[in-house]
Amino acid sequence: MTRVKICGITSIEDLELCLEAGSDALGFVVGYPEPVPWNLGLGEARALVARVPPFTATVAVVGGDARTILEIVEHVAPSAVQLHRDEDRSTVAAVRAGLAGTGVKIVKAVRIAADVGTTPPAEHWLGLAREFLDAGADAILLDSKTTARPAGTGVAVDWPMARTVVAALEEPVMLAGGLTPGNVATAVADVQPYAVDVISGVEDEHHRKVGDRVRAFVRAARAAPA
Repeated sequence: MTRVKICGITSIEDLELCLEAGSDALGFVVGYPEPVPWNLGLGEARALVARVPPFTATVAVVGGDARTILEIVEHVAPSAVQLHRDEDRSTVAAVRAGLAGTGVKIVKAVRIAADVGTTPPAEHWLGLAREFLDAGADAILLDSKTTARPAGTGVAVDWPMARTVVAALEEPVMLAGGLTPGNVATAVADVQPYAVDVISGVEDEHHRKVGDRVRAFVRAARAAPA
């Protein structure tokens, strides 16, 4: 069964809604170095993460250098950290070393530009994913980015490309980018990811989670053949 992560949690109300809907993991954008609507301070993030029950994963979504990332993890105490900017292999390795013995997992985002015309083939993204895994990442997240927004773009990645990456790797690969309650079942069937990750696809114009959308997304993802 495909797992579900709801990202961009910014309030207790949205947190409780996503827990009630059955999300396997909740994402908290913390100290992100670019303007995004979901950004939390360290104290805000720590307070929200502390309210999540133990069998639901908590993911701090961050960006930047290894020292900054490790400081965020220390303060927020998530079960996983998602490196979601342009971190290179050496940064991943430094974060891995800094988290030794903590049990905190590392998810490395591979962000694919969605507004530049032709993009590199699947082999390019597969090679990048393998570099990050070799450096110490536990899982890969495939997502889109645009010149206007580094994440939460509402734009899908190329699903056949994503399927090639998933099929070639033994490690977990998560799929994000433009997923909605209406297309997530098709995405799961086509790509066969370990998990799906959604943010803008279950929100209103004020970036608050919408109950019907969240519940419909979780149901559709779980019901899809995987």
